[in-house]
Amino acid sequence: MTSTFQERVVLVQGASQGMGRETALALGRLGARVIVGARRPEGCAQVAREIIDAGGEAVPCPVDVTDSASVARQFAAIEAQFGRLDAAFNNVGATLGNSPTHETPIERFRATLDVNLVGTFQSMQHELRLMRAGGRGGAIVNTSSIGGVRGFAGIQDYCASKWAVIGLSKSAALEYAEQRIRINVIAPGLVATERFEQAREAYPAILKQRLAEIPMQHAGTMGDVADTVCWLLSDASRFITGEVLHLDGGECARMPC
Repeated sequence: MTSTFQERVVLVQGASQGMGRETALALGRLGARVIVGARRPEGCAQVAREIIDAGGEAVPCPVDVTDSASVARQFAAIEAQFGRLDAAFNNVGATLGNSPTHETPIERFRATLDVNLVGTFQSMQHELRLMRAGGRGGAIVNTSSIGGVRGFAGIQDYCASKWAVIGLSKSAALEYAEQRIRINVIAPGLVATERFEQAREAYPAILKQRLAEIPMQHAGTMGDVADTVCWLLSDASRFITGEVLHLDGGECARMPC
């Protein structure tokens, strides 16, 4: 069993920043042919350049995962250039506001589902079609959150979407297991992304409270996430499918997540 990705074609959605960017860079170092997907073309191009400059192989492939036509164009380009897809990390997610449920605008609720759930679903549909056509199996990792296994006041739209990502992933894992396509989920807790640093400045008291809820007493790193995703996409986890891995420093050990 190996955790290297020599000659494997791997797509990372949401790769222009944060956990997606870190994972794309890690996959490049492991020998993958990385397809860098994100909404901003300049962000895709920058991450692809970083991978290439480090000696890896990458192509930028911008996409708006909420737009069916944009997703279809992205996968048509992938099929035309590579003819197959071996693995994918759907790092799709957005928090669009904070409010009590009775005050949350329906427009925000729908927009959150459109990004977090529909964006994951549309990407996964195309990934599965390519993987099935290739007949070689494959691996998919979707990003949920500990907000997908517990509640957080004020972001009920985000939590609902991330719970749904887990249900979607588990169902699909059962459907495609016999075709050797594995589908797993990561559920990160507090991770030190760019937004973490912004929160440190803007909401120090809230961040201090969140850190106190973590048994390990610190946030995870983007490298922690990248290492886990690479493992789940690799042959080293070839007998694992339909699972949810909590990357949370023990936070969910306090509850029946």
